[in-house]
Formats: sequence, structure tokens, C-alpha cells
Amino acid sequence: MMRNATMSGYGVATVVVEAGEISGTRAQARLAVEHGRAVILTESVVEQNSWAKAMLPRPGVYCACSLKDIVDIVRSVTAERPSSAGSLEKLLPAV
Repeated sequence: MMRNATMSGYGVATVVVEAGEISGTRAQARLAVEHGRAVILTESVVEQNSWAKAMLPRPGVYCACSLKDIVDIVRSVTAERPSSAGSLEKLLPAV
């Protein structure tokens, strides 16, 4: 679970291409929403999992039917977010 929490916080978006009803991926998707990150679920994940269907109405959760959809959603999400480069530089020690 710690790895899933870390990954959901690091990424701009979590893309779920395969997951079960009980899986770490499900937890990561939930945590990503809590972190204010986008979650992109493939159409097959939504069709096969009740948790994915229930997650769709939440803000920042998308369903993608193709690779193009995923790329378009990521572009849209990154265009909306301010750059984090300045924030990251503050975390680095002065050299």
C-alpha cells in the first residue's frame, strides 16, 4: 500500500489499464483522487469492476477508450496544472 500511495502522489495522473475488484491498483486510484490527481480508467477496467464504475462520477476521473484518449486527457490535465519545477527546486539542497 505504501508504494501505491507514493505513486499516486508523484504522478500527474494514475492510468489504470488492469485491475481487480480487490487490488493495489484500486487503492492507488482511490488515493490519487484523494491527492487531487487525475485517474484515467480504461474502458475494460470500467466494464469489469464495480469500484471503477462507482468512481467515474467523481471529479478528475476519466474513462479512456483508446491510447489517443489517454494522451488527450493527460495533455488536458497537465495544461491545467501549474508547473511544479519551482516547487521541486525548493526541495533540493543549495549547491
